[in-house]
Amino acid sequence: MSGNFSKNDREVITLAEANKGRKMTRKVDTYEYESLAECIRSDQVPASEIAEIFTDKAYYKWYKKKYLDK
Repeated sequence: MSGNFSKNDREVITLAEANKGRKMTRKVDTYEYESLAECIRSDQVPASEIAEIFTDKAYYKWYKKKYLDK
């Protein structure tokens, strides 16, 4: 990943990296991907919940590809 990231993006990347080895504790349904991403990107989701959400590796992979791989 390279480029200029927003403060929110940097926080998301940090949370995801810090929790990437954790066992999945929360599965995100595919129909929720877009709406949940919008909530994350608009600071409506607390950091502790983002960390838990990103234990779903399929969701984080989707989120990263859509929003962080620039």
